[in-house]
Amino acid sequence: MGLSTKWNADTAHILTLYKYLLGTLGLWVLDEKNVFSRIRWFISTMVEMSATISLSLEVIRHCRGHEDALDAFLSASSSVISISKLLLHRINWKHKLILVESIIYDWTFVTNSHSRDIMLKYSRIGRFGSVIFLYLGCASVVFLFSSFIFANLDLSWISEVENYNKTSEKRLLLAAYCVFGNYTSFTYGLIEVLQALQILVNCISQCGNDGFFFDLTMHVCGQFEVLRMDFAEMSDEYFSRDKFVILIKRHHRLIYLAHHLHKAFNLVIFSQLLMSVMLLCIEGFQLILTLSIHDTFAPMKHVLFIVVLLVQLFLYCFAGQTLELQSQGLAYAVYDSSWYNFDLSVMKDLPLVILRTATPHQLTAGKFLAMNFASFKEILKASASYLSVLRVMLET
Repeated sequence: MGLSTKWNADTAHILTLYKYLLGTLGLWVLDEKNVFSRIRWFISTMVEMSATISLSLEVIRHCRGHEDALDAFLSASSSVISISKLLLHRINWKHKLILVESIIYDWTFVTNSHSRDIMLKYSRIGRFGSVIFLYLGCASVVFLFSSFIFANLDLSWISEVENYNKTSEKRLLLAAYCVFGNYTSFTYGLIEVLQALQILVNCISQCGNDGFFFDLTMHVCGQFEVLRMDFAEMSDEYFSRDKFVILIKRHHRLIYLAHHLHKAFNLVIFSQLLMSVMLLCIEGFQLILTLSIHDTFAPMKHVLFIVVLLVQLFLYCFAGQTLELQSQGLAYAVYDSSWYNFDLSVMKDLPLVILRTATPHQLTAGKFLAMNFASFKEILKASASYLSVLRVMLET
């Protein structure tokens, strides 16, 4: 019987959401060898590729003005991030599998009530971050569908001969007017079904993967804090070399998990960061432009997407900062213990532990930029400087 079948209530509470959410797109790692899961992944990838291709062609042709071209560019950029997460899942699924199996193992064999309380604290943080990702994704989808509905309220949905060929006035969910050209009512319905699928696949791929990453990172951080508390509680009264060896082996396992966490998500973080910074600048420029012409609806749309992008980046940086602090805190925990009363053989090994823990584990964007609060601050400063320059240019 595999680990995947040994789910207790706590494990089910953490993983069930992702089992069904990611499973709809064939991204659930425990079903990776299932043929139907791979088929769902392939269909999801093709649907999202069709969105990227059609929206990229729209940007190239830009036959309906700059506003639709920019909307197409933003949607195409989002689709590119979604495709990167779909494709990188296929490359990195073994790293994710190791992390999921560690969650199942840790929740199955936890016996200490204090350790369980720490794990519960981090599982709540992980769930809270995941829910934020899901709410932001749902808000974006609702906004797209509501703007589509309001734009088409004045159209007659009754099939009449005089209105049959006026479908070019109807709004699409995604700005791909140059690609599809003139279309009949039947073709229009098929296009909207396809674009609705593209939006839903994009939302699940982005929010599901982001929430899954956040939950996995918080679990690893929780294990680091459990180990930190165990190191800090070492005392000469009951402490032995055998117990010290057990703690060292647990630390080695956490180093192993942090390595696989970084391997599984560093390219995903890189693609997310690259696109998010670019979209922040574009959305900020559009916000300044629409405010200068006293538009009412467009600024709300741009503010929503800017908030979504900033919250998304913040949660990535929060996860990286938490992992960095918890892994680095082991050095202080070892020093705070009663090391001066230990056996001499144990005391000789403690500097090696402190030396290893003094170098924190980091989540990086493609091994170029560490994801922490300092990076988030620099991103905000660079974006604000760029927008200030644009605002001055528009006013002069």
